[in-house]
Amino acid sequence: MKHLVLSGLLIAAICALPAQAEISYTDILADPDNPSLNQQFARERLAAGDAKAALAAVERVLVAEPTNLGARLFRAEVLAALGADLQAEGELRALAGLPLPDTTKQRVRQLRARIEKRKKRLSFQTNLSLGYTENDNAGNWPSDNTVLLNGEPLPTSGTNAYELTLIDGTSSSAPVEDDALSQAFAVTGRYDLGSENWRSVFVSTGLNSNNGGDSGFLDGETGNFSAGLVYKHRRFTVIPRLSHAQIDNDYEQRLGNYAIHGGSLMTQYQAGSRNRITLSVGQTNLRFEGDKKSNNTDTLSGSFGWESQVGRRLVVNLGSFYQDVDARTNADLDKKLSGSNLSLRLAIARGQFLTIGGSSVETEHDNFYSQSFNPASETAQNGTTREDDITGSNISYLLMGNALSPTLRNVFFSFNHQNTEIDSNIVGFSQERSILSARVNFTYAF
Repeated sequence: MKHLVLSGLLIAAICALPAQAEISYTDILADPDNPSLNQQFARERLAAGDAKAALAAVERVLVAEPTNLGARLFRAEVLAALGADLQAEGELRALAGLPLPDTTKQRVRQLRARIEKRKKRLSFQTNLSLGYTENDNAGNWPSDNTVLLNGEPLPTSGTNAYELTLIDGTSSSAPVEDDALSQAFAVTGRYDLGSENWRSVFVSTGLNSNNGGDSGFLDGETGNFSAGLVYKHRRFTVIPRLSHAQIDNDYEQRLGNYAIHGGSLMTQYQAGSRNRITLSVGQTNLRFEGDKKSNNTDTLSGSFGWESQVGRRLVVNLGSFYQDVDARTNADLDKKLSGSNLSLRLAIARGQFLTIGGSSVETEHDNFYSQSFNPASETAQNGTTREDDITGSNISYLLMGNALSPTLRNVFFSFNHQNTEIDSNIVGFSQERSILSARVNFTYAF
């Protein structure tokens, strides 16, 4: 919780800074021939998803300033947003024959390439990621140093000592620190439906893997598949999605292999040019293979997110969620989770972004938890409903490749440090974990 308090104080201080007010339609009616007022209004309307209002505003600018090349280029962008590609291309061809600044020429080329790509309707994007992960508690070591399995204490090598069996059969009497190399490959196909509202359908598939670890807790493979539809009406975007993932862990005996599949419905609302609100509901089913099928669960979830652009460099994200987990067999897994998160993303330089965040989650199990242990008397302590408080903090740095060289425009680098603390009212489930990761990502669209 302390992470959220600090982040909240920082956001309050930032939000207290004066921000430029948005232009309203009343402002335009009061001064309809003001080019700068109309141009700002047009950009705000396009960012809010109201391309028709943006087109009317930018055309008022061109009536007053017919040689305004920036307004002509923006008009082409608005026409493309409306799906009027032929009119947009005509404007871009005319602009391409004029002596333009290099930055404007680049925008013209990018917009023409985007329109040309859309003519094909079908497009693909690939992503390749290579990275390194270091985890100082890969085996979920309890910070209270005790554990009970099925009502019986594990053999101890000292007062309340906890021993953990590794994948090679050896035992550890200390938290397991491990690292692994990670690789990920994904392909997304998108078909443009050619409609202002029914935008596209998409299909995505990928494979992630971790290997090279010593303990076996980090190593494994995840294959995933998803498909969905994008619908947009003015400020609203609606995305229904179906997904499936298969997780195969190298340490199958302890972690198990399982599949996760489900569906979700996400709705985004563009509240002005600087604020976006997201609501999502979903159903997720987790299914284990083999003798761990008693741990199968069904989860109903809902989430809320708010993103706000504060000034030119700062983006604030605030979110909350609720989950209801229903176990098929093992009643100890029935639980409800609720939480919130807060993050700040700051553009510290061209192509460089720093994100700081904090989160807090409360977990309440529905039933008396059988796997609890009183270390003082070394006896099972049944009849206690398990509750966990989970707090986390993270800091990440993103570097776009084009900030280093134009030849690296499809490459970006990311570095992340995450710390998590679990405080449980039942012995054996409190944990602390710190994860450090670094990745290089390559994307290519065709």
